[in-house]
Amino acid sequence: MKTSLMHAAAIASLLALTACQPGSGPVAQGMDQAQKGLEKASQGMEGAKQEMSKVQEKLATENMSLSDSDHALPKAELTPSGALLIDGKPVAMTPEQTVLGKAYRTQLQGVASDGIAIGMEGAKLGIDAAAAALKGLMSGQGGEAASKQAEALAEQRIKPQVDKLCARLPELLKTQQAWAAAQPEFKPYAKMDQSDVEDCNKNGHWNF
Repeated sequence: MKTSLMHAAAIASLLALTACQPGSGPVAQGMDQAQKGLEKASQGMEGAKQEMSKVQEKLATENMSLSDSDHALPKAELTPSGALLIDGKPVAMTPEQTVLGKAYRTQLQGVASDGIAIGMEGAKLGIDAAAAALKGLMSGQGGEAASKQAEALAEQRIKPQVDKLCARLPELLKTQQAWAAAQPEFKPYAKMDQSDVEDCNKNGHWNF
């Protein structure tokens, strides 16, 4: 993904330069190189997709960390079966607690998957926006038209996925609270609160 974004950034700089210059030989060569850069960036996206598929597989099959970033609490993990591990040791759980743990994990996995999808779509959008700008410049359109088109693409392709992620959070919070109430060992790791839901809904409606 980093390679694709670097290509897109370089292309954007080149487009800004060529937009200010006449259609001379060197500029035409620059535009040709921009097109080739876009093709390489698109190829890089295929590699990024494969890497993200591996991440998705790990989300489904490996333990999820529940520990906080400052490591103030002992390491905690949630297994695919819904078992809680603290310091690598399984915590005794009733069937009800296990059901809640597994439901919480499934919902966390959904949020993480949505985040991955947003990141991938954002990277692809950068390439598509650069391609649209290149096409616009070659046809004589100004930079403002290309900018408006990029904003429209973001509104159309990114915002629905952000809304989807935000829509998951109320149920995730509800399950977290239910599990924390039923499982004292999990409660210190239940850090999400209503402000997280509200912040997502507030910040999710970006000005594209």
